[in-house]
Amino acid sequence: MGSLWVSAGLEVTAGTDTEQVKVALQHLAIATEQEPGCQEFRVLQHKTEQKYFTLWECWQDEQALQDHFEQVHTQEYLALGFTSVKYIERLQHCDAKQGL
Repeated sequence: MGSLWVSAGLEVTAGTDTEQVKVALQHLAIATEQEPGCQEFRVLQHKTEQKYFTLWECWQDEQALQDHFEQVHTQEYLALGFTSVKYIERLQHCDAKQGL
């Protein structure tokens, strides 16, 4: 079984400073990339609607993703209440070299 890719859409909660959210997400990304099962963790901000962010994540497997939510840095970010989750997509890589 291959890696687990996740795309998560976030929206800044009302009354929260978008720049503060961006800094907090950057700190989250730095800490998350140090987790053993994390292969990639990217934070992207919408170009015209800056209150929207997308997280692109690649995990070794489902357990690595579940472990991520138990990490102190993840719990601290979630406790801030800076963003709400608009969608989560669990994706798999389609490798053209394998005829997919």
